[in-house]
Amino acid sequence: MRNCGSLAAAAATLHQTQSALSHQFSDLEQRLGFRLFVRKSQPLRFTPQGEILLQLANQVLPQIASALQACNEPQQTKLRIAIECHSCIQWLTPALENFRPEVAAGGDGLQNPA
Repeated sequence: MRNCGSLAAAAATLHQTQSALSHQFSDLEQRLGFRLFVRKSQPLRFTPQGEILLQLANQVLPQIASALQACNEPQQTKLRIAIECHSCIQWLTPALENFRPEVAAGGDGLQNPA
């Protein structure tokens, strides 16, 4: 809203009608119990309460986006397998690779001898 300067410009940026965005803000303001901005001013002016929430949103939204990105990244875990016989490596590494091809099999002494 602040970057757009008006409700109409913000609605266009969000690909919504001005009326739809206005209704969404009205519903939000009703739930909050106070106005977020002065509707009749040009450019649009936030109320003191709106400024407080805007500053908080500017801090929190990037953190939420970062957390969501971290949640969607594949998690890496390690499985350590200790074996005593060297001949087990010949069948164990290919078996692990066939079982979970997306997991890199290898590490300390567990490498495909091929």
